[in-house]
Amino acid sequence: MYLCTQNDYTMKIRWLFTLIFASSILSLFPSNYSISSDILLLNKALDSRTEYEGVKRARIDSLMRALYLSDDPYNIYKNIYEEYKSYNYDTALIYAHLMQEEAREKGDEHSMVDACIANAFVYLSGGLFKEAYDILAPMENAYANLPNLYYLTYARLLWDMADYAGGEKCNAYNAQAKQYIEHIINRSSPADSAQYWYPMAAIDLRSGNYVQSIARMQEVLKDTRCSDHDYAIYESSLAFLYYQIGDADRALHHYIRAAIYDIQSCTNETVALRMVAELFFEQGEVDMSEQYIRIAMNDAKRYHARHRQVSISQILPIIEQQQNVNYQQQRRIAIILLAVAIILLVMFCIAMIVTMRRNKIINAARTTIQTMNQNLIVANKLKESMLSTLLAGNSRYLASVEQYQQRVKEYASQRRYSDLMSVPKNVDAHLRRVNMNHQLDQTLLELYPNFGEEFNNLLRPEERFELKKNELLNTPMRIFALIRLGITHHDTIAEILDCSINTVYTYKTKTILRSDLSAEAFYEALMQISAFN
Repeated sequence: MYLCTQNDYTMKIRWLFTLIFASSILSLFPSNYSISSDILLLNKALDSRTEYEGVKRARIDSLMRALYLSDDPYNIYKNIYEEYKSYNYDTALIYAHLMQEEAREKGDEHSMVDACIANAFVYLSGGLFKEAYDILAPMENAYANLPNLYYLTYARLLWDMADYAGGEKCNAYNAQAKQYIEHIINRSSPADSAQYWYPMAAIDLRSGNYVQSIARMQEVLKDTRCSDHDYAIYESSLAFLYYQIGDADRALHHYIRAAIYDIQSCTNETVALRMVAELFFEQGEVDMSEQYIRIAMNDAKRYHARHRQVSISQILPIIEQQQNVNYQQQRRIAIILLAVAIILLVMFCIAMIVTMRRNKIINAARTTIQTMNQNLIVANKLKESMLSTLLAGNSRYLASVEQYQQRVKEYASQRRYSDLMSVPKNVDAHLRRVNMNHQLDQTLLELYPNFGEEFNNLLRPEERFELKKNELLNTPMRIFALIRLGITHHDTIAEILDCSINTVYTYKTKTILRSDLSAEAFYEALMQISAFN
């Protein structure tokens, strides 16, 4: 991951060297091509990566919260998958599977098609061609009116398989892929812009007609309706085309633009930044190449796609070797820098004195913060106590209602109709108890959004609880959720849940036995279940 947490001094130094580098290589490019501007924009995007990812995480968190309240989670699963499909391979695959399971339960053909394509795309992005093929191949005969996305995904798979296979199979895969792309073109029109021109450009690219493909790809980029991720794909394709015709300058320009779009869309499944590093290496700019190739490697690791890591790892040692050569040359400059270092040492001593004085101020501020934190702890304890009191009070109220109902039954059985006039009618204590439990579950899940999943992870796989339809938590989960909240007395828990103390104890004992952890370790893990921030 790019170092976005550097201090201001380090950032200023890095920007200074970037400006020096950009100025030094500006003469290598035509006057109408500003590589220096591209480099500055790329580094600015890298510096803002934390902000982009913060926005993305906020969207994901919002979807996760919505998931707990949704009666139809399919669309939420799909939106979460869209957020992760180019961000994290493993998580994207999980939600693609959840889409498929939910679509199967719904029995909706359209949803099943979308889910199958999603699973195939993730497998394809991870280099698992067979798994992707096993999903896509049967769909052609199983479903009618498949969307363009199906044919585009299948064509990409076939082209990747052709690149790996070679020989006669290569020709067969390419021919089949071309048929699917032509099918998309026949279903589109120029008014669709990117949906029409990109498949046209893809066919020309695979046919080696690079000049015509460039013209069509330029038409693609005119479509203003595309997302940042789409633009990254188109810019990267255009860069590849320019590189194939020997225009390395424009290739680098468009690869940088693609890398910027990848950063803005938080895409880790990418080749753009790797290609930027390779082109800089070809031009002899080893330091810049090494900087970007390491960022690309970190992105590949974060995405968890092994084939991306392998392709980058083949390049990285070459860059590092050349960098070592450059380092040996730089040692000759060390003597000159020694005098500068002495001056800097004096300045450092002065800075240390200033820092020590500043630390005194920081320590004072830290003491203030610690005091505030203690106050927050007290406030949280108060909150938990108030919540406990409220829940217990509501439970006692329900118990009184149940007693009230019993009195009505007694009056009715004794035909004491006059006494019934003073009793409120239509009191359904059982329904109130059910509603109370539901409200309790909602409250607990607001405090601990992932409680059900994280709690089940403490149990053996075969012993994990399976919730009924529309059930947020079951009784054992409620007991341990209250314990996580800080309510540990059996009598209080029993009162809240309207059960006996012995029932609470039994549920606790049986549940712990469903785990491989000791009781002590189980409770420690329980208290680590994450709370809503």
